[in-house]
Amino acid sequence: KREWFAYFEFLSERAQSHPVRLEVESPELGQQPIGGRLPLIGIDVETKGPGAGSLEVTVGTLRQEFMHHIAEPANIFLMMDDEGNIDCICIDAGEDGKTLLFFEGEERVPAWFHSEAASAEEHLSGL
Repeated sequence: KREWFAYFEFLSERAQSHPVRLEVESPELGQQPIGGRLPLIGIDVETKGPGAGSLEVTVGTLRQEFMHHIAEPANIFLMMDDEGNIDCICIDAGEDGKTLLFFEGEERVPAWFHSEAASAEEHLSGL
């Protein structure tokens, strides 16, 4: 999960303000949209305390922010287009369902950035 922290910290810097759409899938509720197309503020990994390993996805504007908390993420999957840009990040929380973060907009966000590209396989195995 340490790899998650480094990856999401760097991604949050690069993709800040990029339009995203957030959805949650759960066995009880099915697929539920959480927010329309909103700017990404950040994806944070809690590194200390009782919530260590949890994720928070924050979207919105300066006037209104929305934060989605994932208490126990088990797996994270990057879905990419043919050019290596992020289409969606799927955060699987086991029985608690999945959180899907779709990257939208004309400008694409690369899944890996320059120095990361060489070690993408290593990072991907940890995500």
